[in-house]
Amino acid sequence: MDKPFNKKLLEKTAKFFEGKIKDSYKKGFGIFPATEPKEVFYNQLWTRDFAQAAMSHFSVEIPQATRDSLEVIFRNQRSDGMLPLRVEKNYLILRLVPGLKPLSNPIFNLIRGGRERAIYEGGDFSSAEDTVPAAILAAAHLASVSDSGKEFIRNNYIKLKKAVEFFETKVDSSDGLAVLEKNNADWEDSVVRGGKLGSINIWWAKALEAMSMIAKEMGEDKDFAEYSRKFEKTKKSVMEKLYNSEENYFRAKEGEDRLDTTACIFGCLYFLTAEECAKVQETMKGRVSNPSGLKNFDPPYSYWQTMLPHKFIKMEGYHNYYIWPWITCQNIGVKVKIALEHKDSVEREKYRNEAVSDLFDMTKMFKESDGAYEIYKPDNRRAGIKTFYKPPRYFMANLAAYLYAYNKLKQQDWI
Repeated sequence: MDKPFNKKLLEKTAKFFEGKIKDSYKKGFGIFPATEPKEVFYNQLWTRDFAQAAMSHFSVEIPQATRDSLEVIFRNQRSDGMLPLRVEKNYLILRLVPGLKPLSNPIFNLIRGGRERAIYEGGDFSSAEDTVPAAILAAAHLASVSDSGKEFIRNNYIKLKKAVEFFETKVDSSDGLAVLEKNNADWEDSVVRGGKLGSINIWWAKALEAMSMIAKEMGEDKDFAEYSRKFEKTKKSVMEKLYNSEENYFRAKEGEDRLDTTACIFGCLYFLTAEECAKVQETMKGRVSNPSGLKNFDPPYSYWQTMLPHKFIKMEGYHNYYIWPWITCQNIGVKVKIALEHKDSVEREKYRNEAVSDLFDMTKMFKESDGAYEIYKPDNRRAGIKTFYKPPRYFMANLAAYLYAYNKLKQQDWI
């Protein structure tokens, strides 16, 4: 294969990101979305962001970071089994208000004495419906790659079961799918929506499969059988109600003809064959590709379906307009899957080339913008900086997903 990329630039970027991502981890506390103390989301352990990063990078490279994060999340498990949306060591709300950001740490330390503070669904303007599946998947992945993870599972099996029981209060027993009633239920939390959402239910199905494997390892045969049954039922419903097999994409919501890019990526990774994945990729190329990467939805949601706080700071397009680079980097994993498993050698070579090209394109965008910003404008590849909001310059999820893609390609000796 010809190599239309700058290998030295890739290696230099990966090495820099490997050092930079360590700045988002605080020993004994966990992983947060920002890498620099002056940024929003620093000293904030977000369950969903942590989980993605753990499975992409930390569990293999720095397993203690994943272990610390899980310990904090489950230490703050609510009595009903709910897991926190995030755990704070400063006041996020103050960090988001222009002029008050410098006060977020001193006021927090004065009132809390430096003690962590857990925020659950409805604790501020955000909900947290996806935290349980995310945490379970992170715990299962850590257990699959380290003895530390296996020990965590042994010590916290009852808590994991309790988290599942809590999430099952949201599940429609007729099909196994979760019905979300909150207005901003998942990671794309600037969008007001509910119902049987695509990404959450894909993660929920995979979490049930993970719990079945955990139960088997624990010797809990009854639990293994029950989780396996629920997984098969939920997966079947995901494929029947959330996957459009005629147009080849995963829906944002049951009964809605809106493509959800995140759902497409994880649906491909978890449940589709390489041949099916290739069809989904072709659909995505026509509907969500932009010069800066993959957008989150097609069609986008309307202005009236965005959260009021985001409108107030002129960021109504936070998840609906801007490009999140971690999505494009994560999608490289799907292209690797196709390149390794597709029955057609021509398709394998095509997606091998695309995987390398996508990684290099992200590398160039990060170099040109002098950062790996949280969000980018779709057309001009510039960071989505606004008057009232400056996104983290080195967004941890971008670094983790980039290294995930880089290491996958490196393992195959494609770069």
